[in-house]
Amino acid sequence: MENFNIYEIPEMEDDTLKQLVENLEKNFKSTQTNFAITCRDVYRIWAYCKESFYAAKNKEFYNAYTLLEKFGFDKKAVSRLKNCYLKFCNDCEKNVQLRDIFKDFSPSKLYELLPLEDDMIYELYNKKVLKPVMTVKAIRQLVNQILNGEEGLVIQEGKIDFKEEVNEDEIPPAYDPKKFYEFEYFKSKSKNQLLNMIWALQKEYQNRGNKKV
Repeated sequence: MENFNIYEIPEMEDDTLKQLVENLEKNFKSTQTNFAITCRDVYRIWAYCKESFYAAKNKEFYNAYTLLEKFGFDKKAVSRLKNCYLKFCNDCEKNVQLRDIFKDFSPSKLYELLPLEDDMIYELYNKKVLKPVMTVKAIRQLVNQILNGEEGLVIQEGKIDFKEEVNEDEIPPAYDPKKFYEFEYFKSKSKNQLLNMIWALQKEYQNRGNKKV
């Protein structure tokens, strides 16, 4: 887990928020390697005071972000941690931990997975496309590949493929070189379709030539 600098933590006047802050301070100092606990504590503070300012005994007021900034968490870090809590953690009253499939992923790798839907992550993991041993860079590339082409995604055992998009201009038209067509028929066709027609005419010409021989 990343190392953050803890600054002087204000004592909050609100009893519930005071307890949440004390929990984060205690757990953060003693269990910096326990990522799930930090995610939970950050999320609870954010959820409690995300839309309000609360007074501290030093007469200053704090919202979720300015209070968590005292622990060294900027807005990006807060967003990542609270979203990791919601996406990757199982939380009971006295115990919080990463879900089984995520336990071997480092926090930096979990951050890369945040943009993906849960179903997609589980499918990638179950089909061995996504693995804890992958580097952060490899996971980032995988996620970008999926986000940029998910519509044509095919997940197979151990790999992903993307279906080729069909270019309608490349499809040979329903054209018979033995028939007569009005000029308007050709005006409506694309350049590639006309090239396909020329190719069909050439093949017909070659076939007729071969028959004469």
